[in-house]
Amino acid sequence: MASIGAASRRGILIKGGAAMEALGRVRTVALDKTGTLTRNRPAVVDVATAPGNNRDQVLGWAAALEARSEHPLAAAILAATATVPAAKDVQAVVGAGLVGTVDGARVRLGRPGWVTPGDLAGDVARMQQAGATAVVVEVDGHPAGAIAVRDELRPEAAEVIARFADHGYTVVMLTGDNQVTARALAAEAGIEQVHADLRPEDKSQVVTALGTQGPTAMVGDGVNDAPALATADVGVAMGAMGTDVAIETADVALMGDDLRLLPYAFEHAHRTRAIMLQNVVVSLALIATLIPLALFGVLGLAAVVLVHELAEVLVIANGVRAGRSRHLAAPGVAQDRTHLEGARA
Repeated sequence: MASIGAASRRGILIKGGAAMEALGRVRTVALDKTGTLTRNRPAVVDVATAPGNNRDQVLGWAAALEARSEHPLAAAILAATATVPAAKDVQAVVGAGLVGTVDGARVRLGRPGWVTPGDLAGDVARMQQAGATAVVVEVDGHPAGAIAVRDELRPEAAEVIARFADHGYTVVMLTGDNQVTARALAAEAGIEQVHADLRPEDKSQVVTALGTQGPTAMVGDGVNDAPALATADVGVAMGAMGTDVAIETADVALMGDDLRLLPYAFEHAHRTRAIMLQNVVVSLALIATLIPLALFGVLGLAAVVLVHELAEVLVIANGVRAGRSRHLAAPGVAQDRTHLEGARA
């Protein structure tokens, strides 16, 4: 209880003692890319067009379909489009893209592979190598253009991954992006293990596989992450920007928008579990010592009770140490707070 209270004061909400214990055992951390490692503010950075089409046309077709979508990339495409044509019969193909009718033409929008880029393959490869997510627009069966959307890494992402590595954690990135884009961003963050081209159910399967090697935590923020959050030993939701489904499913929610809270949550849980084990060992050792002493008359009943009660006070005092939250303040957060207070003064 002391530990959970200390964590909540730092914006780390842990749903009960079982979640705290499980978090303290975790040694492998699976991180979703979009919205967790990245800023969750994707923007269109490039548009390639096939002969006979222009940038506005390609963005218009894409925006017409994305207007019906809740995918993170939809907002970026809509923001880059001046006008959004009306679309009919729009359907989402899970893990692939969208299909619908725009101005009488059959339009498909989705990842390369589901929509064949054709002559735009070189442009798509260039976009992916730059760390952008490429989506291809197809009109009446012919590739019309490709759109590159990039979601920049959080500025603290590399620092967080380095801290996990310093404390012996294995970090894995999970994403629905293609291998080239995923590995480009992972390299920037300092992550070596990458699983790309994943659908929501695939993420769950990867987490299950990681769990066979040891306790695993899944960190995510979206609807697509909910199955993996539920599958992991511990699900951690980025609460400040996460969806309600992710927060409800997770065992832990980070209510701040600073990713540096994440390693401190794990360190806090690990320290709490160590204190709990200390108390259990001391209590068992005390009972194992006092019972023989009482049975053989070495100590009287009053002395046994006195020693037991004094030991309980020590155990409680040791447990209260888990409520110390000063070590939870990430250096950058603490510095920002100090600068703010100095400015106010």
